[in-house]
Amino acid sequence: MNKFMNKIEELFLPLANKLASNRYLTAIREGFIAILPIMIAGSFFILINNVFIGENGFTNKLFGMPFTGLTELGAAIVPATMSIMSILLTFTTAKSLSEQYNEDTSILPSIAVVVLFILMPITFDGKMGIEYINTYYTGAAAMFMAFIAAIATVELIRGLSKIDILVIKMPDSVPPSIARSFNKLIPVIITLLAFGVLRMITNSFNLPLNDLIFKSIQTPFTNIVNSTVGLGVIYLLYMLLWGLGIHAAFIFNPILEPIYLASLTQNAAALSSGQAMSAIMTKPFLDSVAFMGGAGNMIALIIAIFIVSRREDYKKIAKIGLVPALFNISEPIMFGLPVVMNPILVIPMILSTFAGLTIGTLATSIGVMAHTYVLVPWTTPPVLSAFFATGGHLMSAVTVVVILAVSVLIYMPFVAITNKQRMVTND
Repeated sequence: MNKFMNKIEELFLPLANKLASNRYLTAIREGFIAILPIMIAGSFFILINNVFIGENGFTNKLFGMPFTGLTELGAAIVPATMSIMSILLTFTTAKSLSEQYNEDTSILPSIAVVVLFILMPITFDGKMGIEYINTYYTGAAAMFMAFIAAIATVELIRGLSKIDILVIKMPDSVPPSIARSFNKLIPVIITLLAFGVLRMITNSFNLPLNDLIFKSIQTPFTNIVNSTVGLGVIYLLYMLLWGLGIHAAFIFNPILEPIYLASLTQNAAALSSGQAMSAIMTKPFLDSVAFMGGAGNMIALIIAIFIVSRREDYKKIAKIGLVPALFNISEPIMFGLPVVMNPILVIPMILSTFAGLTIGTLATSIGVMAHTYVLVPWTTPPVLSAFFATGGHLMSAVTVVVILAVSVLIYMPFVAITNKQRMVTND
């Protein structure tokens, strides 16, 4: 088994290191982190409107009086957060990339947002005499275009700024902030012209660039991620990397989170419009069924140690790691036992992940577990996260308790093996 782990390490470690240090994935990851509080706040008001004070909320069921007047507050906040996701991501991703290059963090991100709007289709309403942009092109459906606009803008302006003839030199007496703006004036104009021409080309085929990206990249990738085989391969690699001591979230989250966030937004939009929710794979769903206590349902390993382990070192580390695991922080257990580079514990970590995904998916498909539509913080304790992410659905919490119990059963025989391992070592 150790030879197998060594082979996996030789195969994936170089690639994983390259991906983890890739500046574009880093920029996307940091861009997401920057807007996360806004997205969670928006989801909070979706929860309030639909679960507590709306027509189907607790106040109506308990007192026969929905506080529909208060729903206007949430109705004003939710679109202002969830429906401008791509605009925010364009700015934050471009800002992160600019920081990595030690470039100005206000000019380039601002231009990136302008580029995003250049690429968006504008609809003219002849009756009203106004032009408008559909929020479809500013929300989750345009996230891939946001990343492209952010990265392409920063790289193009940087490249053009290295050509001396395109840089306007200002006298030393000019304040540095003003000088920087004029230094990039010509590169900015050329960049805007380039994307304007791209817009004209795509419009000539009656196919907005975002629609082209959505059909050729985002939709196929979503289908792969949501497929049984695709999901299996992704999370097998995810847990194997954790088993090698590599923080897999740094590598996979920039790739997966746009898909999962789009699915979550799709569910929230369906709920608001009175339609059935259909997307199963969302970030809160995965956090609820496969990341209880951290990657590989680490809290199940802690419980298994308390039940069957006879190793004092394991019990002490489990006690130390229990409180962090209640908030889905797995590092004390992952590196303390360790699980890392320990084939005996990596195997049940993989099995527990697949068990959680399988049970959760089946339960959602048959209606036992509700669809997730609220973006709860990833630090929300296990079981509670499922309850809140599904809008207070009790059976969803029960389903997660079942998954936790199954995960404990998966870990127990492997923890028992570590008892024998210690006994052999002591002899």
